[in-house]
Amino acid sequence: MITNKDLKRCSQQVFTYSAQYQAPFYGREKSMIEMENKTAKLNSGEILIISQPLGTGKTFLVNHMIAEERIGVPRGSSFLTAKAVAGNPELMKQYPGDILIIDEVDIKTKYENLLNGMNHLQEYLDDSGKKAIVIGDFSLKDPKLSSCLRDQQTLYEFEQIDRDFLRGVLNQRFQTFMKEYLDADFCIENVIDPELIDYLSPAWMKMVNSFRGVFSLLQSVVNNDKYIRYNNDKAYLEFSMFKEYLAADEDLDLDEEVQYEFLQILREYLRSEFPKGAGITRGFTVDELYQLAQMGGIDIEYDNFADDILYPLAIAELLISTGIPTYDNNQFIRRPAPFVPSLKLLLSVF
Repeated sequence: MITNKDLKRCSQQVFTYSAQYQAPFYGREKSMIEMENKTAKLNSGEILIISQPLGTGKTFLVNHMIAEERIGVPRGSSFLTAKAVAGNPELMKQYPGDILIIDEVDIKTKYENLLNGMNHLQEYLDDSGKKAIVIGDFSLKDPKLSSCLRDQQTLYEFEQIDRDFLRGVLNQRFQTFMKEYLDADFCIENVIDPELIDYLSPAWMKMVNSFRGVFSLLQSVVNNDKYIRYNNDKAYLEFSMFKEYLAADEDLDLDEEVQYEFLQILREYLRSEFPKGAGITRGFTVDELYQLAQMGGIDIEYDNFADDILYPLAIAELLISTGIPTYDNNQFIRRPAPFVPSLKLLLSVF
């Protein structure tokens, strides 16, 4: 039996979402097969693109493929980044083997560095005849950025974090990090409310759902003594704990009163129109959300609405962008519409 004390002791490992702890690799058999086949067939100067949302396991996949010797990259190779290549193209000459790996081609990096990094990469491939794997978010779908790279192939198979995938990952992690505490007939529902698993992996969000979003939330609640005490009681994570935790969370990275005002309007809208998230099949456009703000009595110009309200909510991880980041009018639009509610927002509503 897993006790509260056991779970709190192991929470950083079981719910890790970074390289701090070496978690086992789970699933993505189709991704591995496609990546292995496409990488083996890369010709000189060609690039394999892995373009998926932040926190979904792209870098973890590539590291696993290297460790398993399923792609021709030497073990222990440190990945280059778009920012590093933009600042010092000579780094590419020092990279071992014939396949370079360029990571972090995503919204965490300035657009100028993304553009320069990809241009430098293409120039180096032209001169050296080497190949590359480029890892990034949907920024790689931006036509201006993607046009820097001529001979591209794309990794299409990338299993999304739906209910079955999340359940499998959780089961594996408990079996790995807490094996000594498990009963012979253990299943993840012994520890986590099935309703909570459903909420952590909504079908309409699976494209952009992230390990960081799920596991950071699990860590936060488990480490909070209000919900999980350090005792020998049987551990069981209930949906109600997470709902209460997020409903009471006032530590939001919002600066303006109007942002909180719109957040309350949005919460009421989701609660009334999409009970328990039912009916959400796509993201909301800026126009739809602006109309909602107007109906709620918020007086703001349309041209200021996204910058002053929507983007701060996205940065605070209350809204999740599903659009393609792009550079327009001297501005890097990192989190464009459409938007879906984040787990943080969804669980604080219902």
